[in-house]
Amino acid sequence: METVRDEIAVVLMEPVPVSRLKTYQSLRRQVYFFQSISVLFCFSCCLFTVMYHSSPTTCKENGTMEAPKIDRQLQGPESSSEESEDSQRITSFIRLTAKSGNFSEEGHVPWMEFGSQNHNGYFTLDKDSESLKILREGTYKVSLQITYRGVEEHNGIIFLQHDINHYSESYHGPPQPLLTYMETVNFTSPYWRKSLFSEGIFYLQVDDRLMVSTNSLSLIDVGEKKGQKTVFVVYPHFST
Repeated sequence: METVRDEIAVVLMEPVPVSRLKTYQSLRRQVYFFQSISVLFCFSCCLFTVMYHSSPTTCKENGTMEAPKIDRQLQGPESSSEESEDSQRITSFIRLTAKSGNFSEEGHVPWMEFGSQNHNGYFTLDKDSESLKILREGTYKVSLQITYRGVEEHNGIIFLQHDINHYSESYHGPPQPLLTYMETVNFTSPYWRKSLFSEGIFYLQVDDRLMVSTNSLSLIDVGEKKGQKTVFVVYPHFST
């Protein structure tokens, strides 16, 4: 037993070979070197990340500040005038209602302006109150509603008809009917009301005129709230 202990003590006390010590020191220097490289790499990555994120923010702010300048350069006088003209077209219209008076059985409907109007140089009502004159060439939407009412017996059967007629300076001849509405009604009571509505889209030239004729002029309801019952509306129409 004593011999074994002495051998172990002799082994433990033997010095480490010089070659092994040099190898250990070399490995240790390599570990330190790689650790330094890793730390330096991590630091470089962090620095690059910070600089990268700070740079786009500056660019974004500059872009936001420059955008209004570009818009102001594009919005010149021509652009403003075009927008004003488009807005003017959209809001331009004329609304007419039938005049009161003693009329014959057939003839042209006399009109008067009803409510607030915004012509903007598109329409004018002639002095005869029967002709609506077009001042600008273009496409127009024309709407007509006439309300008739009975005041006496007509054998129970009445034929109603009204026409929107087109007069043009470009040709000589009779007016051209744009819209015609016809209806036969049978009433058992002499007191009745009937509204007839027609509408269309037409291309009109400068100085063209629109007139409405009816075979029952004396039966047009020009009483209370006639502005809602009998109306003639025209406005510029633009397809989308």
